[in-house]
Amino acid sequence: MGKLNRKKTFVYYLMILGIFLFTGISVLHSGDSGLKLLENFKPYEPDTPLIPKYAKINPDFEKGVGKEIGYIQKVVGKAYVIHFGEKTAYQLKKNNPLFTDDTLITSPKSRLTAVMKDKSVLALAPMAKLKIDKSEYTKSVFSSKRSSVINLIWGSTRFIVDKISGKSDFKVITKTAVCGVRSTDFAVSVAPVDAVKKLSALDQFLAFISPVKKAHALAPGQTITTVVTGQGSTVGLTGNIGGTTVVGSSSVAGAIGGNPATGASAVGAGAAEGILGDVAPGLGSASTGAAAASGTGGSQGGQGEGGGPGGPAPGSPAPEAPSTDAPESSNSDSSESTSNE
Repeated sequence: MGKLNRKKTFVYYLMILGIFLFTGISVLHSGDSGLKLLENFKPYEPDTPLIPKYAKINPDFEKGVGKEIGYIQKVVGKAYVIHFGEKTAYQLKKNNPLFTDDTLITSPKSRLTAVMKDKSVLALAPMAKLKIDKSEYTKSVFSSKRSSVINLIWGSTRFIVDKISGKSDFKVITKTAVCGVRSTDFAVSVAPVDAVKKLSALDQFLAFISPVKKAHALAPGQTITTVVTGQGSTVGLTGNIGGTTVVGSSSVAGAIGGNPATGASAVGAGAAEGILGDVAPGLGSASTGAAAASGTGGSQGGQGEGGGPGGPAPGSPAPEAPSTDAPESSNSDSSESTSNE
């Protein structure tokens, strides 16, 4: 009888183990709430410098090659652009034009806001880096067409994607996920993954039974992509494997390398707008046209490290939404750049 029970127990063990291994379900956020995921929008020090060591810093901006696809609307502190194929990081100023394959970089005490031809807004928080892989926009009397691919390499960036009458394809890609949008207000972060949370189900099982496997499994440098949406906004988040998670209004989801995206968690308008306000203080909301004025705004930015205040105090007027009108001259010498470094 005892032998039979042991066999049944062994069979049950194998069944549970099979489900555990073959589903490939990541335990990345099994114990995490949506609010915990929002911590990924804090500034994090990267493993490698955002500006490559070989790059020369030039305080005098020079244009890139090709057609202009947008411009710098505002700079706080020192931010830089590296044009495609170049080894120089040019310091950015207001109204500087942008070009395809430009890489934008903010320092620990800086922010920048860029406006593209289709009036999409990109707002980089401190210590962020992204590359504009593609930004094409055509407009006719009857319709318009947009095709944009933004590669977020590190840090947090807020996006306000204006709705157009025609076909729209706007994507934010990272090493671990793809965010597909049409018309929305959202922020994306690329941040380091806690070593305990970076293992797949299979890796965790192997690490559990073998100390050697555990030592090899906890490889450094893995990142998590997190997306948070504003009110009335929706983003599709797809991890390296698996299907697409629909991240609805005021919600958050994440994805790490080799894993599907987590399910979306509603965090509430206050928390979501607070994070959006932290990433891009004073930037207008896509859904309302007013600034994101949440009482939790600014909770992570902080003064002195590039963080600005969150929303305005209760009863105070909301700041104006940023203008998306093109500058009168892309070579304007006017600048809102203030060095905080």
